[in-house]
Amino acid sequence: MSANRTILMLCGVVLLPIGAANASCGAAFCTLNSDWGIQGTWEHSGTRLDLRYEWVRQDQLRAGTAKVPAAGIAETHDEVKTFNRNTIVTLDHSLGPDWGLTLRVPVVARKHEHIYNDPINGAQPETWKFSALGDMQLLGMYRLDPGYTSPASAGLRFGVKLPTGSIAQRNADGEPAERSLQPGSGSTDLVAGAFYGAPGAPGGNWFSQIQWQHAVAIRDNYRPGDTVSLDSGYAHALTASLQGLLQLNLHWKDHDRGSNAEPADSGGEYAHISPGLAFAVSKDMRLYGFVQIPVYQSVNGTQLTADWTAAAGVNVRF
Repeated sequence: MSANRTILMLCGVVLLPIGAANASCGAAFCTLNSDWGIQGTWEHSGTRLDLRYEWVRQDQLRAGTAKVPAAGIAETHDEVKTFNRNTIVTLDHSLGPDWGLTLRVPVVARKHEHIYNDPINGAQPETWKFSALGDMQLLGMYRLDPGYTSPASAGLRFGVKLPTGSIAQRNADGEPAERSLQPGSGSTDLVAGAFYGAPGAPGGNWFSQIQWQHAVAIRDNYRPGDTVSLDSGYAHALTASLQGLLQLNLHWKDHDRGSNAEPADSGGEYAHISPGLAFAVSKDMRLYGFVQIPVYQSVNGTQLTADWTAAAGVNVRF
């Protein structure tokens, strides 16, 4: 396999966000690219496994683009922090040079703290902590150039997000978590996107993808907002085994809707820069790591945001 295609595998096409909402309570996934099953590896049919761990600590209240303190208004609650530790297992199978299937399974470990401003007893801290299965994705992919007539690679992705995650998590006092905090959204979503990648400078490759997610069936009066993401990245060989990675991740989310949603405090616009490294342990195994740094965050209402996030994982081809 050529060096260009090896880097394309590492750079890949965007890992589709799995309910990646920056909701008022701060439930979140990273929107990083770690999927090397679309480009490069299509030279041979086969199966690939990606195991990724994410660390997302959201402890900064933000209104619009500004950092703000807690309001402390009686009979309301103030968000304090949400600590997300997500494990995402992705199984990708190429059916040949033009078709492929992907199953993505997230496990969400989340701790959330907020304060209820009781008008009589004062500030009352409340905490939720759980680890549970999130919403799974089943995706198909179609390559527009199955004959490899060009070193560039373009294609389509399409599929569904399934409501496999719980929407009934409660804390020790029996209080249900906000719907945006739950490990699942309760909705069945359509997912669609297109990607393109090509060689750049000697030893380098770039890619870009746009994707859209929309809920078509909902439960219990909660409809998560539509999302649109645009991601671009570049990978360059530093040594025979080490690659430098750099990505720009843009994300827009509409307001959530429904009687169990918080429309005024959901959705926003986000831009992140994500530098990283990938190391080839062998021709069939890669280790990688990213740090994601926000360069622009504009939220609707008041929401928790993160100053930085991190992700690390391993890709294995069988």
